[in-house]
Amino acid sequence: EGANLAGSLNFDSIGYLLLHGNFHQSVQGNLDEGEYLIRTIGKHIPGFHAITVNGHLFHNAGATLVQELAFSLASGNEYMADLTSKGLSADSIAGSLRFSLGIGSDYFMEIAKLRAARMLWSAVIEQYKPENPESRKMFIHSTTSLWNKTLYDPYVNLLRTTTEGMSPAIGNTDSMTTLPFDFPYSDDSDFSRRIARNQQLILKEETYLDKVVDPAAGSYYIENLTHSIAMYAWKM
Repeated sequence: EGANLAGSLNFDSIGYLLLHGNFHQSVQGNLDEGEYLIRTIGKHIPGFHAITVNGHLFHNAGATLVQELAFSLASGNEYMADLTSKGLSADSIAGSLRFSLGIGSDYFMEIAKLRAARMLWSAVIEQYKPENPESRKMFIHSTTSLWNKTLYDPYVNLLRTTTEGMSPAIGNTDSMTTLPFDFPYSDDSDFSRRIARNQQLILKEETYLDKVVDPAAGSYYIENLTHSIAMYAWKM
């Protein structure tokens, strides 16, 4: 039964360190826990991702696109380095990692960021010499931004989350969270949750963005942005 399940855990000891200034247990304790999760989940629920790199924390703290991407890749590489040292294979670790990235309203830049992320992560994983070519693929979850939402004209948030939803769809995200327009200032309502779901349904069912592989490919502007972001993020 577990083979048919897909999903993820939000285990991120590095993200916890960023938020709280210390590890939940200890460096070694969290490393042992990460190893246990990968071994257990890989055995019983192979479709699950055991570890999440919460790059959206950088985004919502005010990081630039380059900074968010660079720090997220560095966090992912840290997990790869630490867990391979415990005897786990590169394939099992890479297949257990999921990246959660924030998506702001800089439309074309956010499309390019996701495309650059995949390119750079493949280069990172290549250094660990995986046996399975699928291990070079990056699983990306995208979440609409928190920091740019307004309290004073909340329906403007609908416009922002719509373009923020289009960017990762065009940039080939694997999954997405579109936050309700009233999320910043209240417990979201049935209405706002319904609208947030419908925004994703429209992107899928009425614009057919899931029917094309890499819709942005060949765009001179986006291709140049992709390579520029990749270059600066890799340098950082």
